[in-house]
Amino acid sequence: MTENKNKKVEIISHSKKRKNNQKKVATTQNKVKKLMTILGAIMISALFFTSCKTVQVAKFTSVESLYQLKLNSSLEEVISLLGSKPYNILSNQIDGYTIFTYKYKFVEREVNPKLINSRGGETTGTEVYNGKEQTVFMFFKANKLESFVTTDGRADSPALIMLDNTLYTITKDKDKYVVIPATTEGPKESISPFNKKK
Repeated sequence: MTENKNKKVEIISHSKKRKNNQKKVATTQNKVKKLMTILGAIMISALFFTSCKTVQVAKFTSVESLYQLKLNSSLEEVISLLGSKPYNILSNQIDGYTIFTYKYKFVEREVNPKLINSRGGETTGTEVYNGKEQTVFMFFKANKLESFVTTDGRADSPALIMLDNTLYTITKDKDKYVVIPATTEGPKESISPFNKKK
């Protein structure tokens, strides 16, 4: 009988240990589930907030599109070619001249640095837009593109432009750009606003 009592005590003791172990396992499993739920919520929140972040940028075209511009194109043809309306209008004069601006970006390549100086490196990589916006000034008369110049072109040359075989000066008067005929003294020469004087 004593032996039976000992076996019963062992069974009861073993049963209690098993129940305690099961409770510990269940508690641990509950903690892991809660932790996984919290981590999942944090990850979803992080994805949600990073994917919702937006930035404001101007509409822009590429320098490749600018290469295709043809003088005497109408404003509508320019809009169609560049894919958007002008970014800004700087001046609209009574003599029919209107100055519009467009923003554009250079297309560059992301490439493995080891390939930069390798033969064939000039064409490898993924094409991406350079982050810096450039500005192109377009001069229209009677709705026809007469000339255009980029910001870099203006910086590298005097503020002059040739329109209708007449040399004009681009000036800024009270925060407005104005196109006026340039006065020259002495013999008239063929002057290009894009050639630097040496």
